[in-house]
Amino acid sequence: MLLQRLFLILSLPITFIFAAYDKPLFEEYETKLISVEKNLAIIEDSPSIMAGSSGIVMYIFDNEESMIISRAVVVSKNGSQAVLELIPFDNLAQNNFPRISITPKTGDIVKLNYLYNRSLIVAPNYEAFKKITDFFINIEWVHPDITAAFLAKRYIPNPDRKRFKEMCSINMTGLITFNMNNMGYFVDCISFKVVKAFKMPNESDKTILPFYSRISDNIKTSPLVIGNKEITDYSEYYRHLLGIK
Repeated sequence: MLLQRLFLILSLPITFIFAAYDKPLFEEYETKLISVEKNLAIIEDSPSIMAGSSGIVMYIFDNEESMIISRAVVVSKNGSQAVLELIPFDNLAQNNFPRISITPKTGDIVKLNYLYNRSLIVAPNYEAFKKITDFFINIEWVHPDITAAFLAKRYIPNPDRKRFKEMCSINMTGLITFNMNNMGYFVDCISFKVVKAFKMPNESDKTILPFYSRISDNIKTSPLVIGNKEITDYSEYYRHLLGIK
């Protein structure tokens, strides 16, 4: 009954962890923009895309070279068409060069589920971290030591959405995987929406804050950084961050 209620609340496909999953969990979906009006675009829908998933819009030059000109986030879909919100792509921003003035138009290429083969991971303990990374073998996992080092250097024991998005950008990932309360959630780095959930019983009650890494003890607070209070309840903090009741 609990699983059914979670499924109804999230309206998301739920995977059960048994043996290693050796198939691609997410497939990149490429199509053309059917129409564009201001910051919204229409594309053909597909089972490969999910509400909340993100991607990039490509401009193709006459010599067939391409350039990223925008991000795109799926805000709704109805089985035949999907609506995208177009937002600036700033991963490659360079203040010493002029900004590109090309904007998305009908016929431009969009690639959704972009970088969904790489993910950050937030797990409460080593057992959960190992179980998830051993199961989803087709995902390239950024080790939590890397993200923990980022936080430790900046005295941030309570990473918020802005910091997670920054860590996604630095590590070129499209997803963040969170685990709490016997559930796992694949979260899009740009929209911060849950795109897939999975059931995963925890074998340990141990919780490491702010998440499992081998250097989590080095993530300290600093009186010089505003609002950097330490997390007191792992599950409550991340459920609130994801908007999961």
